[in-house]
Amino acid sequence: MKNLTGSCLCGKVEIQVADKFDFIGYCHCSECRKWSGSAFAAGGLVDAKDFTITVGEQFVSRYPKSEETELGFCGHCGSSLFSHKLKRGKYIVRLGVLDDAPTQQPNVHIFCASKAPWFDITDQLDHFDELP
Repeated sequence: MKNLTGSCLCGKVEIQVADKFDFIGYCHCSECRKWSGSAFAAGGLVDAKDFTITVGEQFVSRYPKSEETELGFCGHCGSSLFSHKLKRGKYIVRLGVLDDAPTQQPNVHIFCASKAPWFDITDQLDHFDELP
């Protein structure tokens, strides 16, 4: 199995993730919009065992968003890196930090019921009001 590498904007944090995502897609919930600073967050879900911070663990800041989710970002440059789904043993890796292209392509839009009113989804991917 191929591994993908990624890094933050300043390069102080590097990650490695297996190219074996449960899904890759776009989340339109208000929290992901705030977290990404965009109309949606592009991410891929992987098992915790398939995600590693290879360089710069000391630069990773973590924000406990809820009992279920911890957000990880570079404390130096602020790059959004991942969401750690604590109870599920999963990570959602932000696709924008990957230096390598995943084999899979995004195939879903989630939390479309709360998408930004100024953004129109124009592709033919599956759409869900919440999680499928």
